[in-house]
Amino acid sequence: MKRRSVLAGVCAVMIPHSVLAATAPAGLRRAQGQFTTGSTSGGVALYQDGERWAVFLEDDFAHEGSPDPWVAFGQDGFRRDGIIGELAAFEGPQVYPVGPKLNVTEFNEVYIWCVEHNTSLGRARLSWL
Repeated sequence: MKRRSVLAGVCAVMIPHSVLAATAPAGLRRAQGQFTTGSTSGGVALYQDGERWAVFLEDDFAHEGSPDPWVAFGQDGFRRDGIIGELAAFEGPQVYPVGPKLNVTEFNEVYIWCVEHNTSLGRARLSWL
């Protein structure tokens, strides 16, 4: 079985590049942070709309580029079960819906993670609001 098909079992459906969000998703802003490590910078926020959650990479988001970057959650370190979706663009605002199997409140970090090389490309520690 290929790696991507295995990851698809734990990931939410990603919004295609052609419909990247220009604004924050609907709902309440519940957590926020800044990417401060690796080749990634800018803000990130978590939004809750009823039972649905989304990760929002803000307008100032920028990633220098790498092979196989994914958006993921962590709890004091990357967690493979926290993978959300493949990074759609190296800069600008983006929304990633969180799958219903993930309990967002278990996490305190958002990562840009290179699945191919199993390494962090950027980490943002979340502050819950």
